[in-house]
Amino acid sequence: MGASSDRRRVGINVAILSSPATGIGYYTLYLVQALARVESDIEFVLLGAAPSLLSSIPHGKNFQVRTAARLQGIKRLVWQQTALPWLAACAQVDALHCPDFSRPLFSSVPIVNTIHDLSYLAPQPFFSFSKRMHKRALAYLALKHSDRIIVVSEFTRMEVLRHYPIDAQRVTVIYHGVNPVLRAHREKPKHPFLLFVGTLEHRKDLVTLVRAFDVVRERGRISHRLVLVGQPGFGWSQIKAAIAGSRYRQDIEICGYLKREAVEELLQTADLFIYPSVYEGFGMPVLEAMACGTPVVCSRAASLPEVAGDAAEYFEPTSVEDLAAAIERVLNSPERQAVMREKGLDRVKQFTWDECARRHCELYREALRT
Repeated sequence: MGASSDRRRVGINVAILSSPATGIGYYTLYLVQALARVESDIEFVLLGAAPSLLSSIPHGKNFQVRTAARLQGIKRLVWQQTALPWLAACAQVDALHCPDFSRPLFSSVPIVNTIHDLSYLAPQPFFSFSKRMHKRALAYLALKHSDRIIVVSEFTRMEVLRHYPIDAQRVTVIYHGVNPVLRAHREKPKHPFLLFVGTLEHRKDLVTLVRAFDVVRERGRISHRLVLVGQPGFGWSQIKAAIAGSRYRQDIEICGYLKREAVEELLQTADLFIYPSVYEGFGMPVLEAMACGTPVVCSRAASLPEVAGDAAEYFEPTSVEDLAAAIERVLNSPERQAVMREKGLDRVKQFTWDECARRHCELYREALRT
C-alpha cells in the first residue's frame, strides 16, 4: 500500500553518495536537490543516505530520509539486493528509482533505472574482465526487468537499443543539468595551465593528451602546465608511464581526487579544458567547464558532440597531431577563445537540473501508472 491515492511516494536509492562523488554521484546529488525545488505532487524517500550527507540532501517537506551506515564496494552491492527492497517496502514507496543502473533482483514495486553508458560492452578493454562481467550482469537485469529506463543522451539510447531487444518506448532520454553555482571567473593565475577533470583511466585517453602536450610544448607555441584531476582507474599504469616518459613531465601535475570547491576553482581559472575521452554517455565536465567560461577542446566521439554542440573545438579521437593542432588553434587566437566562451555560456543554458528534475517526475508518474 502506498502513501495515498492522491499523493504517491517514490523511493530513490542514494547509497552511491557514500563514495567519493564522481559523475554518477553528482548526478544523484544534484537530481535530489533539484527535486526539492520543483513543484511536485510526489513524496520522495531517500534510501541509504550516509549520516554525513544529511546537510547536503533535502529533508522536510515532501522528503523523508532513511539513513544507512557508510556503504561502499561489496557492502553496497549486498545492501542493494537485501536491505534496499526491505527499506522500500517499509517506507511504502509506490516506485523505486535506482540512479546508478544497478537494481534489486526482486521488487514489489515498479523500478526506474538510469543507464549512463554501455562502456562495459565496448570492444576496447575499459574495465577489468571481472568488472566488465559484473557491469554487464547488472545492466542486463536493469534493462530486462525495470519498468522505465532513463538514459542520459541520445547516443546512449541508441546504444541500448542496438545491444538489447528492448521496447524503445521504455527508454527515455533525460539530459543532465549543470551545477547552478558554477560561474565564469577569469582572473588569470600566475602560471597558465591546461586542465583535465575525470577518472584517470584508459577510456579518457590521457596517453593521447600527454603526447599532444609534448608536441605543442616542443613546438614552443605554449608555456602552459598540464593539470590532471581525478583518481586513478583502469589503465592508470599506461598513463603514468606516458607521463614519466614526457620531456615536460615536470610541468604535468597530478592532483588526484579533489573536493568540489577546488575543482570549480580550477575550472574557472584554466586557459583551456581538454576532454580526450573516446567513450562517454554524457560528459558532464565539458558543460561544467563551459559554465565557468573556459574554452573546451574535446574528441569527436560518442555523446560529446551531442552535448557540446558547436561550442567546443573538436579533434579526431586518439589522434595526437589533431589534438595538438586543436590546442594551438584555440590558444593562439584570443578571438576564437572569446567566441567559444560566449557559445559555451549560451550552450549550458539548455541544460538545467530543474528541467532534469521535472522530466524525472514525469517519468515517475508513468511508472506509477504501470
